[in-house]
Amino acid sequence: MKRAIGLAFYALVIVFLVLYAQSLDFTSLKGISPNWWLVLAATLLALFARFWFARIWIFFLSSSGATLDGPLKRELYLVYAKAWLGRYVPGSVVWVAGKVYFASKLGISKTKLAISSYLEALIQLATTLLLAVLLITLDPATRLLAQDALWLMVVLLAVGLIAVFPPVLRRYASFGYRLIRKQALDPANFPSSWAMANAALRFTISAVVSGLAFYLVLWSLVPNLGLSNLLYVLALTSIANALSMIAVFAPAGIGVREGVLIAGLALVIDPAIALVAALLMRVMSVVWDGLFFGLAKALQAGK
Repeated sequence: MKRAIGLAFYALVIVFLVLYAQSLDFTSLKGISPNWWLVLAATLLALFARFWFARIWIFFLSSSGATLDGPLKRELYLVYAKAWLGRYVPGSVVWVAGKVYFASKLGISKTKLAISSYLEALIQLATTLLLAVLLITLDPATRLLAQDALWLMVVLLAVGLIAVFPPVLRRYASFGYRLIRKQALDPANFPSSWAMANAALRFTISAVVSGLAFYLVLWSLVPNLGLSNLLYVLALTSIANALSMIAVFAPAGIGVREGVLIAGLALVIDPAIALVAALLMRVMSVVWDGLFFGLAKALQAGK
């Protein structure tokens, strides 16, 4: 039975990856000549971000009371990489269930796995949105574009800061868990306030690194891009990533992330280039996910 579940997981991922690849308009990429050195640098940043995500999840497990030694942690990087591929299946169920299923086979409590995965997604979403608003309020050019809604940005920034404050986070996380699982969240399985604040800081780092990866992909297509639009692109990437997380109906956020990126970039660069950049980023994301899985597999094999 367990073997059948594992095979079903991989089958779903492969099927939806094929469907996903068929939905991409590769003709838009014909004739482009990006700076491949910048794309390589973006690849290194993207791989770092993926391993960083896995590290945060492992940190959450440890903070929830799970006992993890060195070899087990290396196993969990592969678990996370496999579950990460589950994002290509519509909905978030396969992504979350993959982490719970594969990690529970290593002897880790399913309750701790479910709670850590739930909190990971919740804090990542809150932190990513907070970073986006913060960057918008800090960047003069972006403030000019959103001057009519600047007051709203300030309000959202204040709300975001309150939302990631550990005692507040603990309260609405417990409420949300009760709604989803129909049971109270055991305080013994809940990370400390320090752990949640630490995770929020780590997710901020990952959001910046992910934004920089996209900025390098964009720069590879627009040589004169410079640094003047850096904060704007970082903010735009954070918004796109957050909305793609919310849109659970879209496999790996396809369509949602691209729509946000294209609409936002069209305000500062040629719309045609914005379309190509969003598509190239999507193709590279698939490549990066495959590399992440391969490297995690190699890490696990070398334990």
